Amino acid sequence: MSLVHLPSPLSKSFSEAVVIPKAPGAWIMVSGQVGVPYAGGPNTMEFADEARVCFERIQETLVKAGATMADVVKIQVYLTDLAPYAEFSRLRGVFFPGNPPSSSAVQVAGLLLNARIEIDATAFLPDAER
Repeated sequence: MSLVHLPSPLSKSFSEAVVIPKAPGAWIMVSGQVGVPYAGGPNTMEFADEARVCFERIQETLVKAGATMADVVKIQVYLTDLAPYAEFSRLRGVFFPGNPPSSSAVQVAGLLLNARIEIDATAFLPDAER
């Protein structure tokens, strides 16, 4: 069994996700996703839209690795401001309607591409054959 690296659409210097096969199953480590355009520039998005895009990008990455949001066991959230945490929490409930993953949130001084939120995820696929 060997690691499977999904290339990032943003940069060749990191993987969008890494799948770690472990018989019988596989761990998927999804790199931090931001909800702003990859080109950078001023961030004119509403926080809720930015957070939603983060979750959608995680979802898209998981599909590439053969998983779904239901396979996520842990998310780590980085916020430049804790004030909109309630909005983030509401959206987390939309994307994880049942059996939500464990979750941590940390306030940070800044994020790449002027993002206000970044989310990474860890998923496990039991009985995955890679």
